[in-house]
Amino acid sequence: ITTDISDQHFDQLRREFSGLPIQIRFIQTDACALERIQDNTIDIIVCNYTLCAINSQNGLAFLALRRFWDVLKPGGSLFVEEEMPITCAINPAQMIWSTKWRILRAAQLLANSPQYSEFQPKTLAEMCKITGFDQIEWQTDITLFQEENVLDFFHKRLNGLIPQLPNDALQMGFKEAAAKLDKEASQAGGMEIPFYRLSARKTQK
Repeated sequence: ITTDISDQHFDQLRREFSGLPIQIRFIQTDACALERIQDNTIDIIVCNYTLCAINSQNGLAFLALRRFWDVLKPGGSLFVEEEMPITCAINPAQMIWSTKWRILRAAQLLANSPQYSEFQPKTLAEMCKITGFDQIEWQTDITLFQEENVLDFFHKRLNGLIPQLPNDALQMGFKEAAAKLDKEASQAGGMEIPFYRLSARKTQK
């Protein structure tokens, strides 16, 4: 079962999976609701780089975790992968990643667009515990991107926000900030993203 609050990617996914011997059910639904999914019916939930988007409205990630717990079978597993909060950058390559998000979030704020909100892994682990999960484990890791176009997705998102900014001076300022970040990424040799993986189980009854 694949769920998303928007169905805009479903057709592409159907094409990508069409040659594989698996059956996929696509459901357009909010993660806090998981409509048409019955309680105690799911063996495994995989939630990658999604809770931070859900928590663009503060608190909704907690509601999503509770809904995950509801639909999992007793003994079922939750797997989460998320970027670390952007305050965790510790070297020049990680500062590229952190600055990228700072620029995007400043533009999102000025454009009245939702902003992602990540959790520290310890915080998410405690939220899972309060929700009812146990056997909670997490570990951190790092991905290094060294391609020349490492900031392409950043530019694509920023270019979509710039026309929504309230004046020409702000638009020019963000363009200059993006150009400066390109130079810094080249000097740093790429971009390093710190992230973590968390696993938890629904308590057996």
